[in-house]
Amino acid sequence: MQNYNSKSKKLLFFSYIILIFSFAFFIFTPALKNIRAASSVGFQIEIIYAKETHQIDTTSSFTETLSNPNESSFDINLPADVLTSGAAVNLTMYSTPEESVTTNKPLPSGKLASDIFYNISFTKVSDGSTVSSFNKAVTLTFYYTDSDISGIDEDTLTAYRWNGSAWTALSDSAVDTSLNKVTATTQQFSDFGIFGDAPAPAPSCGDGSCNGSETCSSCPTDCGSCPSTGGGGGGGGGGGYVAPVTSVVFSGRAYPKSTVTLLKDAQIAATTVAGVDAKFQLNLTGVSAGNYIFSVYSEDSEGRRSSLLTFPVGVTYGATTNISGIFIAPTIAVDKSEVKRGDNIVIFGQSVSDGDITIIVNSEEDIFRKVSADENGVYLYNFDSSLLDMGQHFTKSKAAYIIEVSSFSKTIGFLVGTKNVAKAAQEFLKGDLNGDGRVNLVDFSIAAYWYKRTISAEFAVKESERMNGDGKVDLVDFSIMAFYWTG
Repeated sequence: MQNYNSKSKKLLFFSYIILIFSFAFFIFTPALKNIRAASSVGFQIEIIYAKETHQIDTTSSFTETLSNPNESSFDINLPADVLTSGAAVNLTMYSTPEESVTTNKPLPSGKLASDIFYNISFTKVSDGSTVSSFNKAVTLTFYYTDSDISGIDEDTLTAYRWNGSAWTALSDSAVDTSLNKVTATTQQFSDFGIFGDAPAPAPSCGDGSCNGSETCSSCPTDCGSCPSTGGGGGGGGGGGYVAPVTSVVFSGRAYPKSTVTLLKDAQIAATTVAGVDAKFQLNLTGVSAGNYIFSVYSEDSEGRRSSLLTFPVGVTYGATTNISGIFIAPTIAVDKSEVKRGDNIVIFGQSVSDGDITIIVNSEEDIFRKVSADENGVYLYNFDSSLLDMGQHFTKSKAAYIIEVSSFSKTIGFLVGTKNVAKAAQEFLKGDLNGDGRVNLVDFSIAAYWYKRTISAEFAVKESERMNGDGKVDLVDFSIMAFYWTG
């Protein structure tokens, strides 16, 4: 009876978890589209509509156009000798949605902004240092569409630049409403946008007077019905249409020559092999606009899998969404499942080349040890078990490289006892679908994706090993997860 009560409590707890997870998912899903800030483990998400990079000889004039998927564009024009030093520079400029910028750089009070912002930066070719200003003014031209400035009085449009703490209007900004463009000059570079005021209240349809912009078609109540007209002639043929590319790019660090796998909503979407410097990049194209759960993991040279790095991403139609700064946690293993107290236990794994590895072993007070990975990313530490009490202990690791820091690895356990027992072949915990040694919401989300769906061949192996083994995901599998739930 006692065992039955224990199982019932676990099932009740798991039911609460499902309710909380479902509520949180539907509450926060609308907000996923605008995610851009860096997470606690350092990766960044940014949406880019278009991007251009060029090396420029500043002794000559230079012009470049940035074309957006919605047919708006941005021109930059550099005069000759823009730098008196004559140093060559690298130009980087890109366009991005308004909300990606103004989340951390709020608009001036009372101002409205166009849908697209621009970022411009220059660095010296010789040493990569930032060029903060030029000796001559650079001309910027913002070409906008009517939809870009919806809700803004077009006559009030002005170019603005972020000066590091606030938005400032470019003093010579001028709008040409007939050509849908704003022109201005600047000698400093940062984020740019075009701002304006809300239009004055328009005459109201239904006020009994046909005035302002009201017509028989827009306001028949005031202006009367439009007269009928004869049929028109046939139209000419249209030009070809090239659909804008919607893509997601993932980049960061894994392990030298390791396989990196990308999951989209728990399914493998792409794989790549990291370079000898441990850097990787995955390009995912043909993605529909919407909200997704993306996950990334890597496998080291011995086939050990890293912990899963998971993040929600909102994909925007016609834009490239960059997820950069990903730093996959190290793999970790031990050479013994039980170590005789006083003997050494070897803690090892793989991470980024020449990374600084921090190993944590839990005790009454956590014990921290540092070791450097070699050029292949392999690290190893002989830990003296005499520092630990008899019984069960756990260890995990994380990596640092220059200023980047990874999340923690999987947590693995070992016993301090009276004998040495070599580590046996890996065994999976029931319900542990991502292989991190725990059964929690990550595993629940993976199982939830396959609920009442035909499972893939790859997932069928996991379902057989770690779930009910009947070739499908149903409530029986969730009950198994509830029993083995670790949190």
